[in-house]
Amino acid sequence: MLPMFALFRKAYRDVTQRRVRSLLTIGAIAIGVAGIVAIVSTAQNLTRAQADAYRHASQADITFWVWDAPPKTARALEDLPNVAAAELRNNYFTKCKWNGEYRDVYVWGLENFAAARINQIRLLDRAPKPGEFVAEVSVRALFPVQIGDAFACRARDGSTLTLTLAGFAQSPNYPSATILDWATVYANADDVAKLLDIRGANQALLKVRELAQARDTARDAARLLDRRGVSHGAATIRDPQNYLGKRELDALFVLLGVFSLVGLITSGFLVANTLAAMTAEQVGEIGIVKALGGTRAQVIAIFMIAALLYGIAGTILGTLLGALGSWRLLAYIGALLNLDIGFAIAYEGVALGAVVGIFVTLIGGLFPALSGTAIRVKDALEAYGITSTYGQGRVDRLAQKIVALPPLAAMSLRNLARRKARSLITLLVIAVAVAASLAAQSTSASVDTAIDGLFKTYHADAWAWFDQWVGTNFAGHLRAVEGVEAVEVWSFGDAWVGAARARLWGVPANTTMYVPRLIEGRWYRADENDAVVISTDLAQRRSDGTSLRVGDVIEIEIAETRRDFRVVGIVIDNSIFLGSAVAGKVFLNETLVERMQDRLGWATFFALRFDAHDPATVEKRLGELQTKFRQYQMGTDSAYREVRGAKEQTRILSLALYAMSLIIGAIGALGVLNTLTLNVLERRREIGVLRSIGAADTNLIQVFLTEGLALGLGGWVVGILIGYPLGQFLLNLMKSVLFQIDYIFSPQMIFASLLFALALATLASLIPALGAARLRVGQVLRYE
Repeated sequence: MLPMFALFRKAYRDVTQRRVRSLLTIGAIAIGVAGIVAIVSTAQNLTRAQADAYRHASQADITFWVWDAPPKTARALEDLPNVAAAELRNNYFTKCKWNGEYRDVYVWGLENFAAARINQIRLLDRAPKPGEFVAEVSVRALFPVQIGDAFACRARDGSTLTLTLAGFAQSPNYPSATILDWATVYANADDVAKLLDIRGANQALLKVRELAQARDTARDAARLLDRRGVSHGAATIRDPQNYLGKRELDALFVLLGVFSLVGLITSGFLVANTLAAMTAEQVGEIGIVKALGGTRAQVIAIFMIAALLYGIAGTILGTLLGALGSWRLLAYIGALLNLDIGFAIAYEGVALGAVVGIFVTLIGGLFPALSGTAIRVKDALEAYGITSTYGQGRVDRLAQKIVALPPLAAMSLRNLARRKARSLITLLVIAVAVAASLAAQSTSASVDTAIDGLFKTYHADAWAWFDQWVGTNFAGHLRAVEGVEAVEVWSFGDAWVGAARARLWGVPANTTMYVPRLIEGRWYRADENDAVVISTDLAQRRSDGTSLRVGDVIEIEIAETRRDFRVVGIVIDNSIFLGSAVAGKVFLNETLVERMQDRLGWATFFALRFDAHDPATVEKRLGELQTKFRQYQMGTDSAYREVRGAKEQTRILSLALYAMSLIIGAIGALGVLNTLTLNVLERRREIGVLRSIGAADTNLIQVFLTEGLALGLGGWVVGILIGYPLGQFLLNLMKSVLFQIDYIFSPQMIFASLLFALALATLASLIPALGAARLRVGQVLRYE
């Protein structure tokens, strides 16, 4: 019976004496642990930052578009029950000539920057004086800008107003300008009122005491505005459970979680590989331990202590790397969402990383430990390198029949069969790396294709809207402008489907600018007064866990009007992106929406199609429309910008996918490096024999490079079989938090994964191959 201290000392010596192998194994474990620590820490810090932003910036709970509301309106709204604060603002979306180029700019007007209680902004410099503005700080990433710049903005009446940049501000109310693709700026309310050509305000913001009663408060506010004769739109109510970018970040964390789990499992393979090699090298020592009275449990303890040391070292290093990764990820996400996110280690993440990292390592070391205890004392003491059973198995005999290849290449393939378990584990590690690469490619391509599909669904080139009601016959005036091929009156706003908030689209029954991708049912007809078409997102997100089907009856609330509708169709529509707090879309006949909103014959929103669809022509046509109808406050947006913005919003998902696939690839490379390094160490005598019969450096390099490439090719084949279902699995996870996405898996991805596998195997094989080439004859023949 050997003392525990002796067992620990032997395990410690085994780990520290094999520095290169131990570092590779510890590095692989650290990568998996780092992923878990980074994910949990990032999620918790981001959740805390969002909560702080909502609390400190006092985001509006209810928002109304109003027109020329007098200042006393805010006081009247504040007197309503459940209203904690009410403020009026001016906002105007326009084109401004900034540094010689026309830019899209959203101008917000505040009466008093210091006294603002709702949708507060943090001034990084001083407050703007009349004739000045401050820019949201992320605009500096969109185009060059500096204090003192002047821009000339188009006013509603066709004139221009010049304002000077006085400083910068930060606000969590909007994401980064690089995502929005426009600049957000803040000026004095009087300056923005000049742009609007009104004396009052065009936005009402309310902060409520009890958010659960916000819908009732919104109805009371709408009635008050009606009594005062203030024109207004439907209320937008904030959902505290759906903060800005929540869906995209949920998808990001799901992806990172899956890849971290894959990385940890792969690390477990490497631990098993390392300890299996240790077992093979120490057959004689195992025999000595048993001869001295060591029990089966003590032999297992030696290897499990070694695995535990690997796990502890990998967990400590992984925790440090995870903290660093979380810090950088938070900085990136904070820049996108305009949040100041302080970093703090999540102890839950550290604990989970430690438990999982050590547990996976111990599981990986258990099987080699058990195999080591099965060796008899006599066999262990008589063992010498490669077992005498080589050549007796089917794989061995098949490898010996390889004669079509050059001698060195054939020998390399036969060498892989000498350590079947080690070669198989390494092949599986490479297969996982290839599968991760394929899954990343297919998921990213599927998301991009889904966004590109918007062009197939929306045949409009642009949309135009007004901050006042115009007759539906205004479509004729728009259609008369040169270059405008078609115009349709649409409606756009929010509605409630039961307890779920949905995006309302009022689209003509005979529309030519919306081509629905129906997966069930049909589009509604003009003579139907109770028909509705819903999106797949809304159909799948019922509070009771069931899905809506064609034929179901749902209650829809628009403004203060509630009606029951029959679902006649379900469509795939993926055009809800970053910051959306709605559950999906509902499509109703435009005239039916007008009746429900008591505005028959009046409109504010139009869909446009032009004679050419390229971005330059679209922008030109929109500019001509704004010039012709300059007496109206016309806002515009283009379809190509919607798609470009959507791809920018999902860019973080693609970056995370490829980053994690590269990390898994690094673990795969460590596996190849580990295996070939062991092969070089075990075959030093053979290398000496090859040297003595005239083998050159290039011959030895070829042997081990061929072994690495063979493992890479084998891993690629298995990786394809794993990568396809893994990509589907990832896409299904993303669909559950994002939107309907069709799976894309192309031959180009398979070819790219082949290049990835070969590059991974080649680079990982170079170090042991060059190490073998440096060995000298006298050195290796004396090796014991």
